[in-house]
Amino acid sequence: MEMIRIVLVTLVVFNLVLVPSKADFGFHFPFFGGGSSPDPPQDDNQATPAGQTMANETLREDFYIDSCPDAEQIVSDALTDIFKSNPNSIANLIRLQFHDCFVVGCDASVLLDYSKAGDKVEKSSMLNGQLLKGADLIDDIKAKLEQRCPGTVSCSDTLVFATNEAMTLAGLPRRKALGGRRDSLVSLASVAERNNLPMPNWSMDQMLELFKRKGYTPEEMVVLLGAHSVGVAHCDTFMERVYDYARTGKPDAALPKKVANEMKMQCPHAGTPQFRNPPVSFDETPTVLDNLFFKNMVEKKKTLLITDSHLIADPRTFPIVKQMADDQALFQRRFVEVMDKLTSMNALIGTDGEIRKTCRSSNN
Repeated sequence: MEMIRIVLVTLVVFNLVLVPSKADFGFHFPFFGGGSSPDPPQDDNQATPAGQTMANETLREDFYIDSCPDAEQIVSDALTDIFKSNPNSIANLIRLQFHDCFVVGCDASVLLDYSKAGDKVEKSSMLNGQLLKGADLIDDIKAKLEQRCPGTVSCSDTLVFATNEAMTLAGLPRRKALGGRRDSLVSLASVAERNNLPMPNWSMDQMLELFKRKGYTPEEMVVLLGAHSVGVAHCDTFMERVYDYARTGKPDAALPKKVANEMKMQCPHAGTPQFRNPPVSFDETPTVLDNLFFKNMVEKKKTLLITDSHLIADPRTFPIVKQMADDQALFQRRFVEVMDKLTSMNALIGTDGEIRKTCRSSNN
């Protein structure tokens, strides 16, 4: 049976970011990927509607100033140490953040390993792919927070603080993150799979419709896809574009010959025992959140993933891509703003949920 080809975001969006090898993991990866996937389901009764209530009135800076004043510094120190030996931690965390927040809100449900009712959890869904790397990082950081302030800082805030620090390490200005989120008691793969994450074979109409339903503009969708500025994609997630696009035996006509040849050099021996499936960076600065990803699309027509190629082919999104390619400061400012929106929509607050002691399981 022929393997169904599919990848990691958008941008995010976030598929969002680090595209693993489907050969290694046997998962399907949403939005930030290429290839084909099952048709998206049409019914979505549990989807989050556009115009969701923002939680900003209860989320605030320095939320732990009395209960755990060093919380953000503990996260910062831990991630700085991790980054020295694992530069991909930036992409891992941004992608994990997107997959947690975009489905129903930032509630750390994607970190749970099991459901008390025995249902399949989000982490095990084929749509969530290789999220374990990012989840392992959160485990390490949460353990340090528990040593200093037991039962105080939620897993959802831990992830937000860590992603905020990752963005700083990737070159964005240092800033305070909002705190006050609480952790979900449940996690269901069926919710993630019910048309709540974008898929790599979707048309631009499908992608724009989903993001609109979630409360995002086309500009915000493109900005989130800029998360591809960090991270890598493995060859098998895009090599059909180079060697056998749409079973033609030829490269994708949307790829300039020079770009296609470069991709062949990075991914030689496709379909042979010599094929090693190496990772390929989206741009020349894979640990920096800059606008080079967009500049390469505009100036070189360089796109690894088919979803990225939609951005420059569609007149509704190309002007936005061009705007981001022309102004790095604008892209970086807007990326921060849209990430703030992502991490504030539909957060669990007040007395909802709980503060987990470990992010992999609920307390009871």
